[in-house]
Amino acid sequence: MSKNTNENEISKKLEYIGLDLAKIPRFLKEKRKLEYRPLKIAEKKNYQVYKYIPISKIEILLTPYNRLNTIKEKYEKADSISTYLDSKSEENILKHTTFLKMLKEVEINKIEELEKEQKALQKKSPFLVKFKNNYLWQIYYSDITDTYFMLVPTEDLNYSTFFYLLKKQIELKKSKKEEYIYAPIVNEGYLATYLKATQITDLEKYIWQLTKKWPITYEVYDKDNSMTIQIVGKIAVYKQIESDYKINLKTEEEAEKFYQLLKALFILSSELPQYYQFTPKINAQGLLEFEYQNKKITYDKLMEVFIKDYERIRQTIGSLQQKQQTYEKELEDIKQDNMIKEQEYIAKERLIATYLECRKTFLGRVKYFFKSKKLKKNQKGEYNIEKVEISKEEKTIIEEVKFALKEYYTIEDIIQIVKYEDNILQTIKNLELDIIAQKRKIEALIKKIDNASLYLAEIDKHEKSIFEFWKFANKDEQALLQASQEEADSKNKLEKTFDYKDDYEEITRLIDKVQTKGLKKEQTDVVFAATTHLLDVLNNIEDEEKMVKSLKQLKEVAQKDRILFNQENFDLFGSIREDNTKIQQLGEKKHRESKKDILKVLDITKNITLKEYKEKIKSIKEQLDAIMINASSPISIPIYCVLDEELEKQLQVFYLKPEEAIIAKEDNKQTNLYRLNIKEKMPIIYFTNSIYYNNDNKTLPNGMDISSKCLIDLKQYELQLVEKNNFRLVKVEEENKIATIKVNVYEYELRKRVNI
Repeated sequence: MSKNTNENEISKKLEYIGLDLAKIPRFLKEKRKLEYRPLKIAEKKNYQVYKYIPISKIEILLTPYNRLNTIKEKYEKADSISTYLDSKSEENILKHTTFLKMLKEVEINKIEELEKEQKALQKKSPFLVKFKNNYLWQIYYSDITDTYFMLVPTEDLNYSTFFYLLKKQIELKKSKKEEYIYAPIVNEGYLATYLKATQITDLEKYIWQLTKKWPITYEVYDKDNSMTIQIVGKIAVYKQIESDYKINLKTEEEAEKFYQLLKALFILSSELPQYYQFTPKINAQGLLEFEYQNKKITYDKLMEVFIKDYERIRQTIGSLQQKQQTYEKELEDIKQDNMIKEQEYIAKERLIATYLECRKTFLGRVKYFFKSKKLKKNQKGEYNIEKVEISKEEKTIIEEVKFALKEYYTIEDIIQIVKYEDNILQTIKNLELDIIAQKRKIEALIKKIDNASLYLAEIDKHEKSIFEFWKFANKDEQALLQASQEEADSKNKLEKTFDYKDDYEEITRLIDKVQTKGLKKEQTDVVFAATTHLLDVLNNIEDEEKMVKSLKQLKEVAQKDRILFNQENFDLFGSIREDNTKIQQLGEKKHRESKKDILKVLDITKNITLKEYKEKIKSIKEQLDAIMINASSPISIPIYCVLDEELEKQLQVFYLKPEEAIIAKEDNKQTNLYRLNIKEKMPIIYFTNSIYYNNDNKTLPNGMDISSKCLIDLKQYELQLVEKNNFRLVKVEEENKIATIKVNVYEYELRKRVNI
């Protein structure tokens, strides 16, 4: 590039900026007093403070470093812009040359882009606080001199912010009309006007606990220097669908109330997670709120919740104490009965043991025969067994704990009464388990006693004469004293589950492998037809108007692609579009396969008639119905679709990724998200790679890299609604403009219809 060209380019940019190097404005020659203490402030990597800064209040300093150097290094070598504009002093010639080099490298369109961005930001701060070019602004604040200054690294590659500010300062001196720059203040910590720095840290921790995502907190100052604490982050609004949100705290009172609210929610959800679960929600303005029992909870409503919960639990405790007393009495009676039956069984067991010992010898049998005759029997003919006297246990006295009614309650009161209620519930649960165990023990003892009684009765039956008893005692028999109890082992089948964010690639490869093995090429061609606009025709096969429109659309595409030849039934290449040396990429893998073409699948010719086209579509529909009936999902998996109306009993496309389903309807302010829980082996077809590509060379990678869609025939299923919900999703349209979409969620379990 010639010297004249360079000079012309520099002159053009100087004219755009409004700077005449031969007549530099006085304010650019002045050096203002500036003091800054970078050594006393730890360098902060993230911007925490954003301000609307008056352009006239910003001093411009240039430093011979780049943005990545430390503040100490940049500040120590920084010098006023006046030295860089000075071309007359010998000591400043090198700096002036650097300025001209920077001017040469800057692009006017980049400055114009900044100007457009700043113009949009003047209305209000961005929803997410930070903006596209925020990192370019290297503006600092000195609390010593109450001065803002911009450190311009001369070794950077982008100087647009420097020349934009310079341009605006020159314009300001002429117009006398103040303008502002919205930008972050580098290395500025929280001023803790509303909340202390430790409180902000705690607040972020509380939000993280309740949303499972760490937020970012900013202090944002408007043009009147009024501060707002703005917290932004993401939350999962439904399953793994995430949305941006924002929290605005405009006053000290509002900040303190929100802090106290979040602290209370954090303590309650941590100490009593089984009782208190708070759900984060996004409202129509994209702001974060919290719900308790499906109602918005605020600091002012917190006491109302405490009063309601405290008095409800207080009443419950009385009935629980009565229940505990009843269970304790029942357990005591069962234990008493158990001990009596145990003594009875032991006594009968001794008689049987004596008999078994005596039957071993001749003299023992004779001795037992004559001794048993002396045993007294009751009217029923049973042995009178001496019962052991059992002393009753002392009854446990439950101390009734009084929880006094108050005008208001603290979190401590709530935790205390809830934990007391929890202790009673645990005691009752333990008593229930003890009662069940004692009843089972009694059942076993009754069985043992019955067996022992039967055996003793059998002995008694053969004691009519010594010879009959001798014969009976000589048999090799054993008494069944133990009752057998069998417990069925319940085996829970572990199902594969699908997490579309973590398992998508692995699971879709499995799905494609199974599906490729089960479908022939002709069948994948039929399914491919359902991935196009033909699905609407297949669902409305008797609709003449849709059929005509569909054929016309296909012919227009064919004419545009110039693939209809004079010889209607002949195509030199068939379905092959490229030779097998052409390398393509799908996902992260390479292959040599060609894409399928709906015109070739349907064999569309220039002179095809509507009647012929109908026959082809009917044939496709019949084949597709047969495929859908025999299809089988290799895994249990949730699928999603978004509709403005209700689901119809027809072929319907769903998505494995719910975000993709929502994006298709993101222009709407409200829509319906349908989730179907597909079980393993249920009929469904996935739009895998093998559906979209021919695999003639056997190089096609498995997976679902083109689409996360699938096809299901809802006529085959009965749908049972299991959950109804709604959430809002924030869509940031511009940096300072958002829209929210209300999504109504309907979750269904599916059951295969018997008759289709």
